[in-house]
Amino acid sequence: MKWARFLSMCCALTLMMGADSGSASALRDRVMIAYANGALQNYERAEKSARAMLRSVQAFCAAPDEALLAQARTAWIAARADYGRTEVYRFADGPIDTRRGGVETFVNAWPVDENYIEGAPSGSSAGNRSGIIADRARYPLLVRVVLREHNQRGGETHVSTGWHAIEFMLWGRDESDEGPGSRPASDFIDGKSPDADRRREYLLEVCQLLCEDLARVTNAWRDTPDAHRQRFLSGGDASLRAMFIGPALLSGFEMSGERLAVALETRDQEEEHSCFSDTTDGDFQANIGGIAFVLRGPSPGSGLIDLVGEVDGARAKELADALTAAERAVAAIARPFDAAIRAPDGSPKRAALEAAMRSLERLSEQVALGARSLRVQLPLEPQG
Repeated sequence: MKWARFLSMCCALTLMMGADSGSASALRDRVMIAYANGALQNYERAEKSARAMLRSVQAFCAAPDEALLAQARTAWIAARADYGRTEVYRFADGPIDTRRGGVETFVNAWPVDENYIEGAPSGSSAGNRSGIIADRARYPLLVRVVLREHNQRGGETHVSTGWHAIEFMLWGRDESDEGPGSRPASDFIDGKSPDADRRREYLLEVCQLLCEDLARVTNAWRDTPDAHRQRFLSGGDASLRAMFIGPALLSGFEMSGERLAVALETRDQEEEHSCFSDTTDGDFQANIGGIAFVLRGPSPGSGLIDLVGEVDGARAKELADALTAAERAVAAIARPFDAAIRAPDGSPKRAALEAAMRSLERLSEQVALGARSLRVQLPLEPQG
């Protein structure tokens, strides 16, 4: 009798464990599909916005004036925000930054040595008239293949493509403590400024190149044979790890470290992410929005916090609380960013930046602890 009861208990326990295992597997599948769908949705939006920016730039280059330049700048800011929400998909050897064919360095490399693109006018304190645009002998053709080939050639600040190259062309050097760069539309008008034709050509080419690169990443997340999406959805534990790596490294290594800690320590405007347009606060807000989208999921029961909650409810709450705190701290970042980093120690502007840095670091730590509860170990910095 006792033996029969023991066997019955074992069978019941086995059925319960099987049910729990099936439930956990179903949740993981649901979260992975939501992640892949979200990546496609966010990259589609970023690509669409970039193409809208390209159309604005084309209209401006066809008939340069201040009104059309302002419209192109507005389109850049909108497209940049949409792209910022995709950065959560970085660092995990996905299509944006895979070792084979990744385009992240062509899309978002920074900081930019503007003299590499366009030397300052002769006699100015910034340098002389050199750079890709003015050097017709060395760069006779400003075509996309040439610009891609020379991106970061000779140094990581030798950026010739991507968001920040376009940003420099639209705003010019930021020489103001109170606002962004103020490049005049006349820089693009023949007869008004030397190399106006080259500026138009360069600006059009880098915008088109950006759209091409974003299209490549978007297509990799589509539900088509041999696309990255298929490999991701069948990737098992490697894909689970990839989903956690992005939020962890974007919030900690990148946002808290590269974009906040360095700028706070140096007080150097060149360390501001979007320094020409003074929209770095928008970069942070878009980035934390992307992180929240992945951690919470697009709908209840589809985010990484839900996965953590299946094995450790307390840990999931810690992660959720850290995310909420980081969102509030990022929203409190003062604008313009370059003025905030140069503010005196103890000032409200600088204190807000320091609070954001700490909250993002804590969020990164909580993401890593959440992953660990699922037996997933994360790197402290980008690999490869």
